Amino acid sequence: MPGDSRRLRGPEESQSPLLYVPSDKADKTEGRGGRGPNEPRPVFVRAGLLSQAKGSAYLEAGSGGTKVLCAVHGPRERGMGGERAEPRGRLVCELRWAPFSRRGPWSGSSSPRNVGMFLQESLEAAVRLDRYPRAEVLVWVLVLEDRGSALPVAVSCASLALADAGIEMFDLALGCGLSRGPGGELLLDPEDWEEEADGKRTMSLALLPTLNQISGLVCNGEWEGESSVEAVRLCMEGCQRLYPVLQQCLVKTTKRKIQAPQTEKS
Repeated sequence: MPGDSRRLRGPEESQSPLLYVPSDKADKTEGRGGRGPNEPRPVFVRAGLLSQAKGSAYLEAGSGGTKVLCAVHGPRERGMGGERAEPRGRLVCELRWAPFSRRGPWSGSSSPRNVGMFLQESLEAAVRLDRYPRAEVLVWVLVLEDRGSALPVAVSCASLALADAGIEMFDLALGCGLSRGPGGELLLDPEDWEEEADGKRTMSLALLPTLNQISGLVCNGEWEGESSVEAVRLCMEGCQRLYPVLQQCLVKTTKRKIQAPQTEKS
């Protein structure tokens, strides 16, 4: 009987494709990219990339990691109302996650409703709102990709955008995250899968490095006295490591803005 030439003959033996899928343990081992428990992810940062905003910044933590974009508008006069008579300015923050930014569902501590207040309080301590009476500054933050420590990255990105907009500040507000690993070890700048381990015990801290003052702190889960003190210390060290990177970015952005008008005149 002649064969059917329209059909493709498959192999006589086959194996399940699941055999070639890496195990969860292997993925998690490679997830930190060879980093130690107290080593943060390398960051890529850029300021002044949105022409329609007064100030803007983009920050990416790790290769293919968390990506955050921020735009700042203002200061501008407030609308008519009772708040118009207030001599102190107001900072309006909006933090959103892109629909495609997360792999799984929200956890209780990382939902936008819970983290928005942390961003607001962390930035208000750094901005000189008394210099902008009866005015408001709008800060719009979008998390493009959340691969862990999205809230601390958002704080650092928003602070850089405020500085790029020329808003007077006491200091930059830098964020750093930390979580407890399955073995009880403290992991600085955790990935998303590390934040879900060990009962989702995480910590996010915002620091004013020059003043050495904590402007925001939020914890999830139970933390003992000694471990919480050590976690705060590690987060502060992580913020201090990030500070020179953002300073250098601001210097380069300022030089680029100064050279641009000179190039147009010539």
